[in-house]
Amino acid sequence: MSEREQYGFDHYDALIFDMDGTLVDSMPLHLDAWELTCAEFGIPFEREQLYQYGGIPTRKIIAMLAEQQGLTVDVEAFTRRKIALYMAHIDKVSVFPKMWELVRHYHGKVKMGIGTGSPRNQADSILKSTGLDAYISVVVSADDVTNHKPHPDTFLQVAELLGANPANSLVFEDTRIGLEAGKAAGMDTVLVIEGDLHQR
Repeated sequence: MSEREQYGFDHYDALIFDMDGTLVDSMPLHLDAWELTCAEFGIPFEREQLYQYGGIPTRKIIAMLAEQQGLTVDVEAFTRRKIALYMAHIDKVSVFPKMWELVRHYHGKVKMGIGTGSPRNQADSILKSTGLDAYISVVVSADDVTNHKPHPDTFLQVAELLGANPANSLVFEDTRIGLEAGKAAGMDTVLVIEGDLHQR
């Protein structure tokens, strides 16, 4: 089987990737930071629930959790602590091998960009430390949009920066919220589970 047949994405204007949990294996580190921060702030922690919030910025997630559980939380202090715990281990983040193959295969053939719910500094640090910055230069972070996933804004902005038609763009995502954002943008979507491509 040829590489072309293996992927079959050549006809798209753009391939747009979520970052955490899709391109890079960072979710365990995120969840570890969440668990430690929740323990420090006395907030109930459910790993599976928090994974499903992937793509939403930390301050929005903790505000939602506090409201749901009727808790009073200093959202900014929580966010700072969680980010600090995560950033202390960011050098451990690696690219999923099969996603590396895909990115390298389409480099210079199809436009590629990243739409992430992470802040700009985290995204830039990960792209630089993993070497992805040599392959993907267009990145839209949580700092670049007001309406985050599941709203389509993140992915639409990536397409705009790439000069791509949203209707002929493909989004790679690992969470339901991210897939909803891609579909809301009028794009095709692919579910990625631990670096493996699943249903389209």
